[in-house]
Amino acid sequence: MQYFNNILCFEAGWLVDNEICTFSIYKHAIERKQIQVVRRASRGTPALVAYDSLPDRFKAAIVEKMGGDPYKMAKQNILEGLIEHNTEASVFFEGYKLSDGRYLPIKTRREYYANAIVLDAIGVFIATQVVPRKAKGQKTGGAWKYISEAVQSLDRTQYPHTLPENSESLQRKYDKYKAESYTGLIHANFLKGIRNAASINDKVKESLVIELLADPRNLDNEQVARLYNQIAEPMGWRKITGATVANWRDRYEMEIYAGRRGSVAFSNKKAMQVKRSAPTSPLFYWTLDGWDVELLYQKHNGKTITYHNRPTVVVVLDPCCKYPIGYAVGTHETPELIKAALRNAAQHTARLFGSMYRAHQIQSDRYAYNTLEPLYAAMGKHVTPARAKNAKAKVIEPYFGYINKTYCQTQPNWSGFGITSGKDKQPNSEFLNKYKTHFPDFAGVCEQVELVIEMERQKKRDEYLELWSKTAEADKIPLSYESYLYHFGESTGYKNMLQGDGMNVTIRGIKQHFDCFDLNFRKHASVQWAVLFDPDDTTRILAINDDGTLRFILEKKHVQPMALKDRQAGDGEALSRVNQFNCEMVEYVTDFRADTGETVRDFLQERERQLSGTLARLMLTDSRGQHKDNRNIDAGRKPKVSPTEIINKKTEKQKVETIYDLM
Repeated sequence: MQYFNNILCFEAGWLVDNEICTFSIYKHAIERKQIQVVRRASRGTPALVAYDSLPDRFKAAIVEKMGGDPYKMAKQNILEGLIEHNTEASVFFEGYKLSDGRYLPIKTRREYYANAIVLDAIGVFIATQVVPRKAKGQKTGGAWKYISEAVQSLDRTQYPHTLPENSESLQRKYDKYKAESYTGLIHANFLKGIRNAASINDKVKESLVIELLADPRNLDNEQVARLYNQIAEPMGWRKITGATVANWRDRYEMEIYAGRRGSVAFSNKKAMQVKRSAPTSPLFYWTLDGWDVELLYQKHNGKTITYHNRPTVVVVLDPCCKYPIGYAVGTHETPELIKAALRNAAQHTARLFGSMYRAHQIQSDRYAYNTLEPLYAAMGKHVTPARAKNAKAKVIEPYFGYINKTYCQTQPNWSGFGITSGKDKQPNSEFLNKYKTHFPDFAGVCEQVELVIEMERQKKRDEYLELWSKTAEADKIPLSYESYLYHFGESTGYKNMLQGDGMNVTIRGIKQHFDCFDLNFRKHASVQWAVLFDPDDTTRILAINDDGTLRFILEKKHVQPMALKDRQAGDGEALSRVNQFNCEMVEYVTDFRADTGETVRDFLQERERQLSGTLARLMLTDSRGQHKDNRNIDAGRKPKVSPTEIINKKTEKQKVETIYDLM
C-alpha cells in the first residue's frame, strides 16, 4: 500500500498474493475497466491500482486483511516509517536548565522530544515526497492537511507529542522548529522562568514579591499578597493570591532566608558546611566553649530567693573520643573562668600522663579573644578561632546536648531543653514550682556538674589512655611547670624580696616560706618579685620580675624539727639537700673570687715597679683566697697549711662550717 500521485494504491501482485482476488478475476476486471490502473507494470516496477476503484467486496477483504481502514493506516505509516531516534534532541532537553536553575519536568521532556522526532519525520517526508512533486509541477496544496491527519493518527503511547491538529498551525510549528531548532519547542513560560504572564510578568513585580517575602518581620503568604495588591491596584497590575506567593516563597527560599532569619541562621542552615573527621590521637586538637547548664539552683538575694538560676561551665573537649580534658564552673562565662578551665586541663594531663602536656591545636570562639589568646597559645601550638557566630564549626555544641540529655535530664532540678524545643519536651512546670525549695544552692549545683564531668571522664578514661599510649613521642608537646604558672597562676597582688630565711609570701591570708635551689636566684637579692601560684597546689610558686625577664620556681621550705627525737622520714634528705646546695654555693663563690684575685695578681706582677707596695696596702688574695701566705713568702716566712687541705680532711657538715670560718 502506498500513495501514487496522491492516490492510495495497492500493488496488483499483493492483491493476488493475499487472496483478495484471483489473477483471472483481476484480469477480467481490468478488461471490463472495473479497476483503475494508475501505473502499468514494467521491469522492476509493479503495477498499481487505485483503492477507491476496487469493488466493495475487494475493499472489505482488504480492510479485514489489514485490520483497519487503509486510509488511516497509510497516513500513519508514512510518518512511522520515517521517525527515528534523535540523540541530539534527547541530550538537549535532558540538560536544558530554566532561568531559576531547575530542569524541565520529566513529562515535559518526553513531550518535547516526541514533538522533535515527529517534526523531523515531517521534514523527511516533505523532502522526499512533496518537494519532488512540486519540482515536477504536480499539485501539493493538500500536503499539510494530509500530514496533519498522519500526525494525529500516530500512537500517542509511543509518540506522546502535542503538535497542533490544525494543518496551518502545524505548518507554523514546523517552520518555527526549522528556524529555532529545539529551543522553538519550549513554551514561553519556561523561557521566562517562573513569571506568570497573567500576574507577575516583569522584573519590578517579581522584585516586589521577593522583597516582601524577605522582610525581617516574617510576613505570611496572605500578608504578602495583601501588601502586594495594595501597590498593584493603583498601578493597574493584576492582583495575586496567597497561593501564588507560596510558589514564589518556595522557589526563592535561599535568596530570602537571610532577610527572614538573619545572617547567622543563613550561615548555619543554608551555607555549605565543612565535614571534618575527629582527631586520631589525644591532644591533637582541643575545642572549648561555655555552656549554661540546664540545672537550676536557688540564690539568696538578701530579701528574696530566686530559683531560675543556672550555672555556667566552660569545657575543654578533646574530640579524639569526646573526652572532657578540662572544665571550670561559675555563675557566668568570664575570661577568668576560661583560664580556670585551661588550668584544669593542664592539671588533668599531669594526672593522666604523669607530666603536663600542651595540645597541638586549640579552637575557641572569639569571646575576649585578645585577652585570652596568650593563654590559648600557651596550651596549644596552633590557635584557630572559629568564625564569628558559626556554632556549626565547633563540635562541642552537640556535645553539650548529649550531656544534657544523658546526665542532666534525670535530675529533679533539670530546666529542660533549649527555648526552641517544643513544649512537650520540657519538664512539668508545676512539679518544678513544688520542688523548687529543694533546689541546691550554687555550691550544690557545682557538685552536680563536677560529678557529671567525673562520670564522663571515668567512662572514657581507658580508651583515652590507650590512644595516648599509641601516640608517637615526637607528637607529645610537654608543658613546663614554669610556663604553666606563668600563664595560669594567680597573683598574690604584692611584691616580695629574698630574705635570709628565703622568701616569705602570704597566699590567701596564710604566710608561707619559699626558697629556690637555683644559684642564679640568689644573685638577684635586690629584685622585688611578683609571685604567681596555683590555687590547687601551693607547694611551688613562680617568682617573676617586673619586665618578665627573670623567672624562678620556688619551693615551699621544709621545716626541720629542733629536736632529733622529733625527726621524721624525709627530714634528713631535706637537710642534706640544703647543705649540699650551700657547699656548691660556697665553692662557686670561692672559685669566682679566686678567678678575680688571680686576674688582679697577674696584673700587679706585670706592673710591680709602678705599683710597689700596692699588694700590702690592698691585701689582695691569691687564687686560693689567701693574702698573708703570699706576703710571708715575700718576706721569707713559711706559709701555714692551705685551707683546701683543711677542708678535704673534714666531713660535709664540717666543710661548710670551716669555709665560713676561713672567709
